[in-house]
Amino acid sequence: MTTPNVQSGIATAPLQAGGLAAVGFLAFSEVTSGMLQSWYIPLIPKIGQRLDVNPAQLNWVLASYLLSTVIFVPLLAKLGDRYGHRRMVLIVLGSVTLGTILTAAAPSFGIFLLGRVIQGSLGALLPLELAILRERAGANSGRAIGILVGCLGAGGAAGTLLVGMLGTNADLTLVLFIPAALALVSLATIALFVPETSTRAAGSIDWTGAALLGIGLAIFLVGISNGSKLGWTSATTLMAIGGGLALLVAFVALEQRISAPLVDVSLLTKGGVGFLMGLTGLFGLQFYGAATVSVLFFASKPEAVGYGFGLDSVGVAFAISPVPIALMISSSLADSVSRRFGNRTTLQMSSLLIAIWFVGLITFRHNLSVFISMGAIGGIGVGFIAALLPALIVSRARPEDSAIAGALYNTSRTMAGAVAGATFAAIMSSMLISGSQIPSESAFITIWAICIGVSVLIFVLAPFLNKLGGKAYQPETPEQMINLPVRESS
Repeated sequence: MTTPNVQSGIATAPLQAGGLAAVGFLAFSEVTSGMLQSWYIPLIPKIGQRLDVNPAQLNWVLASYLLSTVIFVPLLAKLGDRYGHRRMVLIVLGSVTLGTILTAAAPSFGIFLLGRVIQGSLGALLPLELAILRERAGANSGRAIGILVGCLGAGGAAGTLLVGMLGTNADLTLVLFIPAALALVSLATIALFVPETSTRAAGSIDWTGAALLGIGLAIFLVGISNGSKLGWTSATTLMAIGGGLALLVAFVALEQRISAPLVDVSLLTKGGVGFLMGLTGLFGLQFYGAATVSVLFFASKPEAVGYGFGLDSVGVAFAISPVPIALMISSSLADSVSRRFGNRTTLQMSSLLIAIWFVGLITFRHNLSVFISMGAIGGIGVGFIAALLPALIVSRARPEDSAIAGALYNTSRTMAGAVAGATFAAIMSSMLISGSQIPSESAFITIWAICIGVSVLIFVLAPFLNKLGGKAYQPETPEQMINLPVRESS
């Protein structure tokens, strides 16, 4: 049970005092977040060499981070709604600093992954900041969300290029320590210049639900990732997958019974949030699941394995940079595009662009310049959908549930990405070059083909947005009125 605690003077203002400044400082933190999230991708081949792990195992560099975000984000968002969003932002940045230090100093792959798991709290940054924006930016929230997502993309582009140059010319340990300094600077900026929100949700924290969700997902993903190695019909694989699903079912049942759930399941069945989360999950599956795969293809040496381009860290960084650069531009324009053409059309346009991207990766996988340029097309589509979906989801929640609504967006996206990462790792482990542990070219084509299918599914589902996607939150009293971020459109 939640209760609003919104001061009417704050709630009704179209732009809160300090709102523009808050957007600017939060945007800086999203640049930092983008840099942190992109920092490790160009370094994946060097991390594998340093810690002596094979390409299939390297999928866990991203998958472990995504899995931990699924666990951290709902919990941290709930704590933000309960105790203050700015306060939890500071805790997130502090824990990210700790996890980053651990990855830099890791003597083994297991310790490195532990650091990545701790870094997963970074996933809660955007949902918490969306809650701050909803209160501080008022009617400008939709545009502000686009700015934040654009800054996330800008940070991703800058981080990718910077780490690519450093990864080739500097010591790997030093390069891995740099994100810790960035997180500390961002923490100090938020602490000094961003005010706390006034909305609060009542109720206790569902620790049992958090445990069921985390353990269930971990067991389920371990079963999927080891299926090809142990056998998909082996008792161990079936017990892991079945046991994980059973715990997740128990989690949903628990959330429906208790008064203060970690994730309010009613948000999924009311206001169309469930449908929007489904679209978000499909988006996360293709975007996050295929990220490591593309990097490994860029770095593979054609003279040794018969495919790839043999790029070093700098080459990989420049090769993947069109995606975050295009994302930065298109996400900043997403609000205007959706108002001009409608939400449904924007979603379909996004899915079409992403499908073209993956078709291009398959078709031009032996032509470096065209292969790289396809990323710009995909990045435009990713930017539109990455800015539009969270704005739609947050607009359908009560003000005091803003952070948990943003967390639902992030959780569905990253959970699908984690499942996809584990599944794609299994595909790469099962489709090997004869007599080696190196994935065959067919493994990459299979994964990209799956991503094309997902884009087609999003395109088919988008026309049902008005019917199944619900409407923006309508306040019951004038005191609850907050200007919502997205204008409803066809």
